[in-house]
Amino acid sequence: MANDEAHLPSLVAPQGHMPAGASFFELSRLMVIGIDSDAGRLIQKAQTSPNGPWPSAWSPIAPGAFTTMTAGLTKDGRVAVVAQQAGNSALYFISEDPNQVGPIEKWNPPVNIGAPLGAVLYQKLSMARDADGRIEIFLTDNLGRIWWIYQNPDVIVQVQKTITPPGTSTPIVVTVDEIASPAQPWSSWQQIPGQLVAITSIRQADGRIALFGINSALALYRCQQAKARALTPADWTQWVQIDNGYRFTEMAPIVGPLGATNLFAMTQQGQVLHTKQQPAGSDTWTAWATPGFSRVPRYTICAGIQGDGDIMLVASDQQHVHSFNAQHDAATQDWSGWRDFNASGANTRLSLDYNADGRLALFSMMITGDGSNGLWTINQMAMDSSEWEWSWTELTSRNLKQIVVVRDLTPPV
Repeated sequence: MANDEAHLPSLVAPQGHMPAGASFFELSRLMVIGIDSDAGRLIQKAQTSPNGPWPSAWSPIAPGAFTTMTAGLTKDGRVAVVAQQAGNSALYFISEDPNQVGPIEKWNPPVNIGAPLGAVLYQKLSMARDADGRIEIFLTDNLGRIWWIYQNPDVIVQVQKTITPPGTSTPIVVTVDEIASPAQPWSSWQQIPGQLVAITSIRQADGRIALFGINSALALYRCQQAKARALTPADWTQWVQIDNGYRFTEMAPIVGPLGATNLFAMTQQGQVLHTKQQPAGSDTWTAWATPGFSRVPRYTICAGIQGDGDIMLVASDQQHVHSFNAQHDAATQDWSGWRDFNASGANTRLSLDYNADGRLALFSMMITGDGSNGLWTINQMAMDSSEWEWSWTELTSRNLKQIVVVRDLTPPV
């Protein structure tokens, strides 16, 4: 799930801390970015207003057919998508047009950001913003190689300006430093050592990005930027194997209310385990623990942040029953325990994000009879509530291949 709206400079408060009352928060709306199964179109559907209803139709983002994608936010809060076009190994970057006047969502034309050397297909894409707010993209290709590309940092240029010093009438020319956009917007593709089939990235409380990955043997690894502005693979720590002999099938990292990065991971046996940085921002982590034992094995999990800043987990078990587990106290690791609250008719993929009023929204992408996926959503009844809506809102009954949920901070006005 794309729950990485953290740390937009001067716009968004750090992830894990709900900025109640901030204007952007009150105006934000949830958006689903998707690829349809029939035509491979890159599409979106967003709430028509903060906390508002969902339209009946999906809207196109870019022409052509696409095979895989990920999504997130730009430095200034616009939705951004990176996607691979069908029949083309190159990836394309597409962002919301900053001029969002009128009711129709506007998108900038796709920008070709190239392809990693020798890559044909991509297993997993992930996007995060770094300490500067720049977008960084990570992926695993069909050979299990790990690749990385980022928006280049701004540069400092010297310009000459004519000024008239106070108390004089004679202009003089001075040389000053100014910040300017880089000549090349994107870096080259760089290979990060390692071999993985799945990768996910998250911006941590100190701005450095952390990576988590699973290899073909279901072993679990992590690494992180060794410094805030990482520009080469040497600027990352080494991968550390952290599975402790367990085998993991899913990862759900999130920054908690005390600033520590938390990792929730699903074992091959269907139990959710938890480890976190201790202290926050360090490269030391707690031993694996359980936020609650599951009598029926689970197969999918997602993590989100509640209105009070604490973590909420939602998982589905092999009987397709959905349960939540709410963190009550991050310092003592006190949890509500797994509590059943709804169900689906088939296997599903889950995503969590919060509405403009702080209520969490759960998205369930459920496989349908034709092999594609439908999408449904429900909300908490109130901020931090243990009650959830009973009836699902249908966003589509079929024809989805993939989705990412984001919170659009610059909706049309």
